[in-house]
Amino acid sequence: MNKKIPAICVLALLLLAILAGCGGEKPPTDPVADNPAGDLTAGEGDNTPAGGAKYTADYLPDKNFGGYEFRMVSTTGYGNPILFGDIEEETGDTVADAIYKRNRLIEERYGIKFKQIGVEAWPDLTPQFKKSTQAGSDDFDLCMMISREAWAMSLTGAVVPVGRLPYVDITQPWYSQDVNDQMTINNKLYFAYSDECLHMFASTMCLMFNKKIVEDLALENIYGLVRDKKWTIDKFFELSKKAVADLDGDGKMTETDRYGMLCQCDIFYPCFWVSSGIKTIAKDPNDLLVFAGDDEKLYGILEKVYQNIFGGEKIYYDSFIDRAWADESRGFTREQFADGLGLFLVGGVGDVSDLRAMETDFGIVPFPKYDEAQEKYYSRVVDGFIYCVPNYAPDLERTSIIMETLAVESKNITVPAYMDTALRTKYARDDDSQDMLDIIHANRTMDLGDTFYMDAVRNIYNDVFRAKKNGFAAAVEKRTNAVNKELAKANQAALELE
Repeated sequence: MNKKIPAICVLALLLLAILAGCGGEKPPTDPVADNPAGDLTAGEGDNTPAGGAKYTADYLPDKNFGGYEFRMVSTTGYGNPILFGDIEEETGDTVADAIYKRNRLIEERYGIKFKQIGVEAWPDLTPQFKKSTQAGSDDFDLCMMISREAWAMSLTGAVVPVGRLPYVDITQPWYSQDVNDQMTINNKLYFAYSDECLHMFASTMCLMFNKKIVEDLALENIYGLVRDKKWTIDKFFELSKKAVADLDGDGKMTETDRYGMLCQCDIFYPCFWVSSGIKTIAKDPNDLLVFAGDDEKLYGILEKVYQNIFGGEKIYYDSFIDRAWADESRGFTREQFADGLGLFLVGGVGDVSDLRAMETDFGIVPFPKYDEAQEKYYSRVVDGFIYCVPNYAPDLERTSIIMETLAVESKNITVPAYMDTALRTKYARDDDSQDMLDIIHANRTMDLGDTFYMDAVRNIYNDVFRAKKNGFAAAVEKRTNAVNKELAKANQAALELE
């Protein structure tokens, strides 16, 4: 087994991984089971079955693969254990050590040896996968790719569909049902998010709020609003406006004043339609892609956000627009939040760790609902690195057994380490935040127009916000033909893979 880089604190590096889902809007460098309606705790947020027993996959056979070297290609550039297929030794890092424990258990159970094939820069993952599949070379068993590129490779026939993996059962609780449902085309799923992919949870959007500001301004209990199902877009903006303050009294809002929210535009605006249950790309009765981005409810949401942002005093600080369109600007808003200059910070679950030194207590909540009538909260997944099976894979039974075991033992070992120990005990500062993380984890969803087709679809709306020229319907009308052509191309490719 090749030597890995040290498994340094995983959570301190999650932000870099999250950026992978925000590409397509330059110039920054390009590098989350449905919950029953109304139930804020049931679903994927439960990490163990009733009574604390371990999850099991009784349908997996007893096998010994005689020391087979199971090869997994992944990126090593971030030094981030959650992006690795393997960890060579225990170091004391909670999540990395959980991955180590999981992998050694699987190696012993099936008589295999994991081999890490490291690619330093994540953009090099897809070229490696493409080169190998075109040549039909047996170079690896699984290859990690960012999801939008995995989608593109799937439509070329280079990825083995999940339906051909005999021991992968995506109905099991260690799979993210809602997200995986979005990723089918022509009734086929080419890759599936399971609890093996911690990166997807780290890339799930949430809101962090400053408890001292809430107390000082005598604002409503935000946790209570979530639990009472009254945490809505209107309430979010109402509280945000109350927090705005020209601290230096110079008559203008600058980076040293206090805002209702701190964010970057590329991760901010789409959260509102996804958390409202809107999909800009839907499916027809044959499970083919259809553009749905001209929806009147969507326009209403966008208009509401636009008017709250630009229709009065400046209530938010966008470090991409107000400072510089660069990766380091993401860190600047976290610094502002830590300094008490924002009520809310918009970010991914993985950003929580970067606030561990913050002296003032902060809380974590899901993005708000459209209105109180909406039955559940939806948590936007912006992206996630995922393993794909190459089309030349010689033994799909073996590959699927190892993949399914990685998923179920991640449910048993690595997710509890990430949720219960790393996020909750070390970083999330109260029991309420722990409950909120369960809600966020249980209600992850994805809009293909926000992820796989971000350039063609998501940027239509983001460009209107960035230009500060209201006109969402006109912008959509102008670009609908181009979107339809791109989706038609994808649909045709999927049909030809019959």
